[in-house]
Amino acid sequence: MPSGSIHGYIEHYFAPHPTQQVRELFLSSAILNFATGAIALFEPLYLHSVGFSIPKILLFYAAVYILYFFMLPLGGRICRRHGYEHTILFSSPFLILWYISLFAIPWHPAFAVVALFALVFQKILYWPGYHTNFATWSTKSERGREVSNMAAIVGLAAVVAPAVGGAVIAAFGYRTLIIGVAILILLSNIPLLRTPELYAPKSFEYVAAIKRPFGKKNRKRTMAFAGYGEELIALVAWPLFMVTVIPNLTSLGVIVSLAMLLNVVAILYIGRLSDEGDPVSVLRSGVFYDVASWIMRPVVAGGGLGVFLMDSFYRVSKNMLGLPLVAMMYDEARDGVTMESVVHFEMSLSIGKAAAAIAAAAILWRWDTAWPAVFVLAGVFASFYALMPRKVFVAAVASST
Repeated sequence: MPSGSIHGYIEHYFAPHPTQQVRELFLSSAILNFATGAIALFEPLYLHSVGFSIPKILLFYAAVYILYFFMLPLGGRICRRHGYEHTILFSSPFLILWYISLFAIPWHPAFAVVALFALVFQKILYWPGYHTNFATWSTKSERGREVSNMAAIVGLAAVVAPAVGGAVIAAFGYRTLIIGVAILILLSNIPLLRTPELYAPKSFEYVAAIKRPFGKKNRKRTMAFAGYGEELIALVAWPLFMVTVIPNLTSLGVIVSLAMLLNVVAILYIGRLSDEGDPVSVLRSGVFYDVASWIMRPVVAGGGLGVFLMDSFYRVSKNMLGLPLVAMMYDEARDGVTMESVVHFEMSLSIGKAAAAIAAAAILWRWDTAWPAVFVLAGVFASFYALMPRKVFVAAVASST
């Protein structure tokens, strides 16, 4: 570790030369993730409170990701035609409509359908634009640190978000929280407007994109990215379990905020290891710990302290595998195929998330208290990350040296 210089210390853990576009994306993502972080933990809890059973909530998200898979190439086409940052801007109204539609579900069940399509449209516009923008403008020699810095900045902005969201819901209800979140979503676009976007419109083939995840040379990579199915269980099923242990939403928000704070400290170290050490070893270790974090939950997560420990352990282990994995994906997204790589990544993870949601729904439909089986299922999906072809690791390491 560098010594004797604050500048040297900063360069050790922080990307020293991010481009203007990356800095703008940092700030925009921080604002947006504070907004969504204030409510994301409570989305499945809200659906449960308005009458959705846990299996139905999981099937709702399965429908989101099935539609996402088939509509993603359209998002890639829009992104190629109108530009990465513009497409991110286009996604904001749909994210606001998603939250408004959720709140309106008690008035009429048709709003659930509106919410479903609003979320899908937001995703097909935001994620291709976000990933392609980052892959295009990030610096290859410090990409691991830039990815980790993005995660740390976003994480730090979102540290207090669950606690704030829980407190607002407890004091004023979901409507007040949704209004505040909508305002912040609009504000998150301001950093992206600071500099004009330079891009050349290009075509993007729908049929080729649909076939790409199933092509012979891509199958192992698709299976590896399908490991993100465990993330669906973490974002939807895990909060529904946590509230059975910690029914007070303010306390639940505080516990998740503390777990996120611990995770932010670990993220910077992981990013440094990805750039200066062996990203393959970091990822492999992360897979092991991620799987362990799911297998251990039935034993450990029986009280508030256990929930905190397991949520913290999971977040750190997930970043141990997620940060180098995404950095490698960005390294591959070059030589004119950036959008193809990004859309393949998102389509693959949508396969995993839809499959995980359907499988978890089937388990809980048959046995409504079978949380240990759901956690084991998440561990199985997490093990898929290890299927990433070795040649991808070698190429990513070679490109960064």
